[in-house]
Amino acid sequence: MLAAACMALLYLALFLSGSTRPLLAPLVAKESIEYWLYDAPGEVVGSISLQYQDELDALYRQHDYQPIWMDHFQLNDAGKVLVRSLKHTASDEWKAYRYRIAKLQTEIKRLSNQPKHAAAIDVLLSDAFIDYAQQVLNRELLPNTGELDHPSFKKVASAPAIRVTSLDVISLLSQSLEHGKLHNLVSDLVPQHPGYEGLARELDRYQDIADGGGWYPLNIKQSLGLGDSHRQVPRLRWMLKAYGDYSASKLAWLMPKDQQQDPLLLEQAYRRDRHNKVYRIDAATVSALRHFQKRHGLTSSGQLDEPTLQQLNVAPYFIAQRIALNMKRWRYLPVDMGQRYVLVNMANFRLDLIADGASELSMKVVIGRDQRRTPVLVETISAVVLAPQWNVPHRIAMRDILPVAQKNPNYLARHNYKIFEGWQTPAREVDLTNVDWRGFNSRINTFRFVQTAGSDNALGDVKFVLPNDKSIYLHDTNHKELFARKMRALSSGCIRVEKPRQLAHALLKDQNWNTALINKVIRRAQTRPVKLKRPVPVYLMYWTSWVDEHGQLQMRDDVYQRDQINSESHKLDSIVL
Repeated sequence: MLAAACMALLYLALFLSGSTRPLLAPLVAKESIEYWLYDAPGEVVGSISLQYQDELDALYRQHDYQPIWMDHFQLNDAGKVLVRSLKHTASDEWKAYRYRIAKLQTEIKRLSNQPKHAAAIDVLLSDAFIDYAQQVLNRELLPNTGELDHPSFKKVASAPAIRVTSLDVISLLSQSLEHGKLHNLVSDLVPQHPGYEGLARELDRYQDIADGGGWYPLNIKQSLGLGDSHRQVPRLRWMLKAYGDYSASKLAWLMPKDQQQDPLLLEQAYRRDRHNKVYRIDAATVSALRHFQKRHGLTSSGQLDEPTLQQLNVAPYFIAQRIALNMKRWRYLPVDMGQRYVLVNMANFRLDLIADGASELSMKVVIGRDQRRTPVLVETISAVVLAPQWNVPHRIAMRDILPVAQKNPNYLARHNYKIFEGWQTPAREVDLTNVDWRGFNSRINTFRFVQTAGSDNALGDVKFVLPNDKSIYLHDTNHKELFARKMRALSSGCIRVEKPRQLAHALLKDQNWNTALINKVIRRAQTRPVKLKRPVPVYLMYWTSWVDEHGQLQMRDDVYQRDQINSESHKLDSIVL
């Protein structure tokens, strides 16, 4: 009994010693941080030069040279959020990010109980945070800016925006430390939308696949369907499982061991065991293929055809890059998007009217063609115009209508166009039979085309006004056949909506406008603007990857080529410590 008691005490002592966390004494922490700030001439572990030496000196002096991101010899909660944010931000390699996140992650993984090592990580994280916070607060992490497809026409003089400096970040960081709000500060720099976090989870998934080293493309020359066999079917099944498309059977534990082997080993064994059913496409694989195809906007046939094979063979590393870039597009949106709003995803050619987080109305849209791309916009729908007239924008008049009208004198009358002298109200109407076409280029009298309401009107039956200086709005169309196309980047920049009357009713129903009344006004072709008592936010966004309401990653073609990423930009972070 005595021996047993001694053994129990010994095991207890070993357990307690193994579970006790080593502590970093304040004096030791101070000496270690001072070493990296003053004794290591501006360089930290791995010969990394600090970017903000003076700012870090001021920051740690105010904090008595104590760790900010470390809880003794491990990251605190704020540090974990910061590392994840830096990793996600830098993953698209869109810019030459100076966070040194790869080096930081390497050092964190091999973190030991060495005070100088923990202090080095803390100083590096503070250095990276200053850079990251400036980029967030100065809105430098927004893709799709500066596009000239639809430049602003109003030139308004305004004071230059005040930039957040590194000293501002130090002040902000110091205040958060004083009030115990460090975790809040770091979290608030990340979009809080569920869509952002959903993409973050998928980014982690694809980075894990890429880092695992087990991925390589399929080399299948022919289309495969149910019952077909091929040596790389095990590899196909492995891919679909990794991407989350393959739903394993509840009885998967009963699966023969040969079906649980490494797909590479199975591929090598194909010649001597080609009749094994593991090489055959079964019903579960067909179902997984359909799921994958649907997520990528492909024809959901369940066949391994050429378009599906091309998507499957996109390396996880590049998918992760696209996901990371699309995560940044959530930074356009306010924290509170409103209880009810219109959301357009241009890359998906779709509009949704969202109410209380769910889609109340969904429809197809046509967006601007490549030469006149629809810009990303955050605005509000202020009014609905029934049976609208079309004041043709000057650039469209010059490019599309004027050349045709000059060749065919009957074109304007046949399509219900009028010409007015100038853009002021009222403006003198010009006789269509005696037009001096030079007026379109005159600085004194710039003619404008107006197409009257009716079935031939380019705006269709309804126009949704969202005030902006780019002449962009939502409207109906007299070319309904365009909605049957898969690729619908076909307009001159505005958004054409598939169900304009339903959308109008949804926006106006609280103002005593029913469907019958809307139809009556449209039928009479009498232009009727209706101001919304409660303007509805509208978000024109461009996501080529997003997570849907079922938690599934969706991928679409980059129709505007906005996902192009500079592959040379990430050289700073490619050096291994």
